[in-house]
This record gives sequence, structure tokens and C-alpha cells, in this order.
Amino acid sequence: MLKAAMINLISKYSVVIVQLILNFILARLISPQEFGIVAIITVFTSFFSIFSDMGIGTAVVQYKNLTKEEYQDLYSFSHYLSIILSFVFVGVGYIVSIFYNNSIYIKLGLILGVSIFFTTLSVVPSAIMLKEQRFLEIGLRTLLSAVISGSITIILAFCGFSYYAVVLQSLLQSLFVFIWNRLRVPLKAKLKFNLNSLKKIFSFSIYQAMFQTINYFAANTDTILVGKTLGEASVGLYDKAYKLMTYPMTMFSGIIVPVLHPILSNYQNNKEKMYQYLIQIYRILFYFAIIVSSICFFAPKEIIYILYGSKWNMATTTFRILSLSIITKMCNSITGAFFQSLGKTKNLFKTGCISTIIIVGFTFIGVFGGSIESVATFVSIGYFFNFFIAYYFLITEGFHKSFREFLKITWKPYFIYIILIFTTFFVSIPNVNVFLSLFIKGMITIMIYVLLLLLLNEWNNFKNVYSILRKRNRK
Repeated sequence: MLKAAMINLISKYSVVIVQLILNFILARLISPQEFGIVAIITVFTSFFSIFSDMGIGTAVVQYKNLTKEEYQDLYSFSHYLSIILSFVFVGVGYIVSIFYNNSIYIKLGLILGVSIFFTTLSVVPSAIMLKEQRFLEIGLRTLLSAVISGSITIILAFCGFSYYAVVLQSLLQSLFVFIWNRLRVPLKAKLKFNLNSLKKIFSFSIYQAMFQTINYFAANTDTILVGKTLGEASVGLYDKAYKLMTYPMTMFSGIIVPVLHPILSNYQNNKEKMYQYLIQIYRILFYFAIIVSSICFFAPKEIIYILYGSKWNMATTTFRILSLSIITKMCNSITGAFFQSLGKTKNLFKTGCISTIIIVGFTFIGVFGGSIESVATFVSIGYFFNFFIAYYFLITEGFHKSFREFLKITWKPYFIYIILIFTTFFVSIPNVNVFLSLFIKGMITIMIYVLLLLLLNEWNNFKNVYSILRKRNRK
């Protein structure tokens, strides 16, 4: 797992660097309102990507006895599905244009409809590559698609293509992945295919698909409501702050999560071994998330200014509030892979239903506050409750363990985090260069963190996490 994670680390960090450079340039060429338009239409693209998968990709990884003929059947089905979804999405563009009273969504819907077509065709080949644990190739594919599409996007933005440049990036990435998969995974589509192949994975994939659907509403209701009630400029600011908050997930949990299910599925009959992996990975994520979240909370102005420029300063408070949910989202990101590996997608769906009701409910409360800051506040509260709900069901129904025992490894790091946040909240730094200010605040946060670890006798646990990584690296 560590070997796969290290491969994924290199590719993910490379992609993150490319994305940061891309955002650094685009944020200075495209206005918050234009980014808001892209954010709104992208929300609906995300919804259709759920149907492009329908849980089939996850099922391909989980089921070890699928034959080549069954792969061909699933791939053939995806061709029919891709055509249907792309045409439907073009129609959605018209509906979105009416809902937000802006005809530009019609043209953007046409572009993204093509992107959904290629995305759907890539589901089965990508899942086969994951199942075969071709992580190095997947990482290379991801990096090259990001570099090529990002370079073209920057050129288009400089030429004045505005939000078209950002939307075309999505199309270019999906096209690149499709071409790569077509060359590297030899699958042939058939005009007629055997429905038994779909029936074989149905009981697993249906709950996975339903979970992804309700999880979509939990993750995107805020963007839809902010765009409708507060305007496109506000949703542009909110979306930038939210995506910036998710970068730490990409940099840490994003390294581990993609390789979890393909590897853990081999231990689906050994729950105790899988539970040990859960505890180890959970500790690693939690300890890193504390320091990352604290720095983002302490230095939001510096981070926003360096990455996006001065015209995005209005997103500073929103980003600061959302940074408080980094821990819960980062640690929560691994629960799905464990549910899947245990074969308990039904439990995953049930967890998702409860979490969605809570998060969407808090989002509505935040929207009534009339500002993106109030939305960020209540969304963060919703993710806090979601964290405990997901782990409660995973520990008690997935592993049949005591949730109280699990909480014993959680309360002390969380206590350290709370003290760290309150301490840095009252610390002020003199007006200095923005880069120097970020460095000083980062050093202050790290020193306070280490001091708290020592005072609360948590330093040994922190070192144990480090020793686990070193031990597995030597192996």
C-alpha cells in the first residue's frame, strides 16, 4: 500500500503544482463572476458524472471473478449510456439557463455534454487499470492530462476566451483520458451485449451509485443555492475558497484514497487486518490535518493573496471558516473505501442518506444568513456531524467494534486542535511582506503544535505514526 501511495504521492503533488500554477494565472485573468458561471455549470457536470459511473467502476475493482467477456459487456453498455447522458446534459444547459437567467449556460452545456460522453466511455477501462493496480501508469496519465489541458487553457485565457477556457479544460482532460485508455486497455464495444454481466454486479453497484447521488447533493447544494440567492460573483468567491480548502485533501488523503479500495479489496475476508489499516491511516491523516487546518485558519489572507491575487480578498473569511472542516473531510475521505472493501455499500448508502440530510439542512440555514460566510459556517458544522456519523456506522456495522473505544484515539488530538485554533486566533503579526508573514505564522503554528503534543503526552503517538511510515518504507 505504501508503495502505491508513494507513486500516487508523486503524481498527485505534481498535479497539485500544475493546478496551483493554473489557478495562479487564471485568477488574474478571469473575474470572480466568470468563475462563478463555471462553478455553477460544473456542479451539474458532477451530477452527470455519477450516472456515467453508476457504481460500475467500483464494482469492477471489487469483483475478482469478472471475465474478459463480461468486461466487454460492461464497456458496450457504457457506449449507449454515454450517448444518452451527453444529449440529456445538452438539454440541462437550457434548463440551467432559465433557472439562472443567463443564456451562456446553453453554450457551456454543449461543450460539457461532449466531455461527459468521453468521461462515461473511460469508466470501465479506468476501473480495470485500478483493479490491476497500474498506479504508476494512472499517475502518469493524470499528470500528462493536467499539463496538456492546463497549458491549452492558459493560452485560451490569454486570448480572451474567459470561462470558455476553463470549461474546455474539462473537455480536453476527458478526451486525453479516453484516448489513453483506448490505446492501453484493449476493449471492444459490441452492438448487442449480455445483460447478465450488469445483473452480476447490480446488488453492489446500485448502492454505490445511490450513495454517490445523495453525496452529490451534500457536496454541491451550497454552490447551487449560493449561485441562485447571492449571485454569480458570490458563488465564484465561495467556490474558490471551497476548492482551496480541498487542496490539502488532494495533497494528503488524495494520495491514499485512490489506492485503498484496489488493495483493501484483497483483504475483504480479513476484517481484523483491515481494521488495523483503518486505525493507522486514520492517525496519519488526523495528525497531518491538524497542522494544515491550523495554518490555513491562521493565515488565510496570505494564502489567498499569494495564490489568487488581491481581487479575491473577499474570499478570505470564507476560506478561514471552511478551513475548520479540513480535518473532518480529510479523515472522512477514507470511509467509503473501507465500506466498499467490506462489501457493505448498502451501509455506505444508509450513512450517506443521514449525512446528506444533515449537511443540506445546515446549508439551507446558512443561505438564510444572506452571506457566503454564513453558508461556510453552517456547512462546516454539517461536515463535523457527518464525520462522527460516518465513523459510527463504519466501526459498529462494518467492523462490529466499539465506537467508544475508537473515540479514545480521537478526543485528545481534537482537544489539541481546539487549543491550537484558539491560541492562533489571538496572535497578531506586524505588517510585513506577505510571504514572510505566511512563513512566520506557519512556524508559530508548528511550534505551538509540538508544544501541545509534548504537554498532553501525545508526542509518542505522533512518533509512532512516523515510525510506521519508516518501517513500511524499509520493507
